[in-house]
Amino acid sequence: MARLFISLYLFIVLSLVGLAALLDQVFFASDNTTDPWITASAALLSSPEEQSPEHQLTRAGLVVRWMEADSIAWPDDMQKRLQQGKSVILHDPNYGQQVYKLYPDNQLMQVYSPDNRTADFWLYSSVFFGLLAALLSLWIWPLWRDLLKLKKASSSLQQDGSLPALSVNPASALAGIMGSFNQLSIQIKSLLQRQRELTGAVAHELRTPLSRLKFALAAEPQPGSSPWQDMNRDVAELESLIQEMLDYASMEHTAPEMDYSVLPLNELIDSVIGRLRSPENENIDIDVQTTHVELLGDGYFVQRALQNVLQNALRYARHRISVSIEKSSDSITILVDDDGPGVAEEDRERIFEPFFRPDNSRARKRGGAGLGLAIVSRIQQWHEGRCEVQRSPSGGARFMLSYPTRYQELQ
Repeated sequence: MARLFISLYLFIVLSLVGLAALLDQVFFASDNTTDPWITASAALLSSPEEQSPEHQLTRAGLVVRWMEADSIAWPDDMQKRLQQGKSVILHDPNYGQQVYKLYPDNQLMQVYSPDNRTADFWLYSSVFFGLLAALLSLWIWPLWRDLLKLKKASSSLQQDGSLPALSVNPASALAGIMGSFNQLSIQIKSLLQRQRELTGAVAHELRTPLSRLKFALAAEPQPGSSPWQDMNRDVAELESLIQEMLDYASMEHTAPEMDYSVLPLNELIDSVIGRLRSPENENIDIDVQTTHVELLGDGYFVQRALQNVLQNALRYARHRISVSIEKSSDSITILVDDDGPGVAEEDRERIFEPFFRPDNSRARKRGGAGLGLAIVSRIQQWHEGRCEVQRSPSGGARFMLSYPTRYQELQ
């Protein structure tokens, strides 16, 4: 905005100065030369045979006015010429060139052409402001052209939710706005694509437990029977899927206000493991190898990220899970290792994408909507950290949650 203001200001100033200099040369160049009628009038007034040539001057179409000689403050050289009976030529911005002659009784004759200089003034003004408008139009045209592009693109939403890409000269005043517009187009397209994926996933994920419930209800199971318990598990699975999708949708729309506090990681890890322990995973040994390490972060979201990673490990581990902490000068990393099938190298980047499931034993039959790790990725972004997966020393997957050290922010 500052660059645009300075550019417009300098353009207007230079245009005003240039136009004034040019038009002065065109309209007022004759002011420094003597008009023909001036020469003739001066000769007539200087003639000793004509004591008062007012009649001849009037017949020639000139205007004659009489005034007191003292009404004009004359310079010494002109005053001397008048007293010697000579004529004096002056220029007036309203009447143009004029001839003066001093007569007896201190009477001063003024002679000028009746041509109205007001017409010249209006012509000068019209040409001046017309040329100024043309110059300003030349300056505004690139800006106007880019604005028309922006207007046209903003009303051309494509089927995939994107807007037409805009390209302008890097020197354009709207280059930054166009870049932001293109970025906005990408974000809108991505948002609509994720929305479609979420809608499709909701329909697909909910169809399986609903179908099982439908068949179970058709059999009219007795309360407490095995089919009845399966129905209860299906209902719990539906609730879990719906909650997971709602959580992810809320995280996609807005970033929450982070409530940072100092978190003792060993206590936080023990608390999360305690909540996840159940009869279904009691055969999995969870080995915690941590020391007293404090992390500055949002307690709720750090626990949520660790919980999702541990739930993922519990689904695929065969016998053992290991949780450890690595600390360096600039980061604190939580490591979660399992001895399951691991994650293929080509899937390690995509596994944090929403609804992605690799084509190995980490498949749909393991449960979940494919959003748990996507939620982890979003939480790490909010903490300015990162998440990644590698091969574990035990042969399975190693999930790494890294957070920047921020103790200096507590000072």
